[in-house]
Amino acid sequence: MAVEITADMVIHDVVSKYPQTVKVFQGHGLPCTACQVGARESVAGGARTHRLALEQLLNDLNRVANGQEAEGIKPAVKAPVGRGIPLNVMSQGGSGTGIRNIVAIMSGKGGVGKSLVTGLIAIALQRQGLKVGILDGDITGPSIAKEFGVRGVPTKSEGGIDALRSVGGIKIVSMNMFLPDATDPVVWRGPMISSAIKQFYSDVDWGKLDFLLVDLPPGTSDEAMTVMQSLPVDGVVIVSSPQMLATEIVVKCIKMVQTMKGKVIGLVENMAYLTMPDGSRNEIFGPSNGAELVAMTGAPLLTQLAIDPEIAMLCDAGKLEDYNSDEFDTLASNFTKSLKLAAARA
Repeated sequence: MAVEITADMVIHDVVSKYPQTVKVFQGHGLPCTACQVGARESVAGGARTHRLALEQLLNDLNRVANGQEAEGIKPAVKAPVGRGIPLNVMSQGGSGTGIRNIVAIMSGKGGVGKSLVTGLIAIALQRQGLKVGILDGDITGPSIAKEFGVRGVPTKSEGGIDALRSVGGIKIVSMNMFLPDATDPVVWRGPMISSAIKQFYSDVDWGKLDFLLVDLPPGTSDEAMTVMQSLPVDGVVIVSSPQMLATEIVVKCIKMVQTMKGKVIGLVENMAYLTMPDGSRNEIFGPSNGAELVAMTGAPLLTQLAIDPEIAMLCDAGKLEDYNSDEFDTLASNFTKSLKLAAARA
């Protein structure tokens, strides 16, 4: 009886049942058959994501599955990400149910310090005796693991993927943990990145957490929409910097959150000033725009973070948990107050 592979069949199921079809997918330029994220797409979805000719792909798949040679299939060229960042440790059945609060850290603008703010908030909460996790949603540019000096590959247990822990006990899952080398690029399209974010939430055994912080990449498209629509987000912290160029993009992010009925619980203005030797403040990127953002969101300005060389040094050394400053104490105190105010208004 002839085999028939159809467009709606899942890639993972096809290659599991007909291993010889792997070379067809690779020959057509779809290298993600070994990856648990991309492999969960349908054949049609994979073809659409990689802009392949679906009809020709199906013809070749069916020829090979039925013991014939595919026409014009060249040897596969190894993809830049290898054939699969080893996300094959992932399995259905993580636990998001033990998480009390989920807070997303967003900006819309790159380079304003979202990962730094995520890390500092996590440290502040951990020092208060709370159980904290960080989901690094910046799949193509992860930095959370580096900041905290967390190395290794997460293992799998009956409950799902076991998150790695920082020195202080913060649970962390980041894409770099699954890469053969930390400098390997993740060459994925939007749907695969969105799937990875959802898996980091649903397939990881987060256990009992008071807070799960989600560090998001720049922009207001796939990744941000995935988090806002697929995760039960309780609130959003917006990160900005004084430069008008950055503020204009951040406003787009604020409007996106408002459009999606999200709740902005606080704002952080990073790189607000540089403390000079005489103790004065040099506003390198211009005067603060915090008041305007507060008026737009109705959310408090949690703190203004200075340009601090010590932060850069500690992040590079993977020792962000050693950081202390007056601005950090202000962030910790105001974040807690903001949460209480938000809860009282709900």
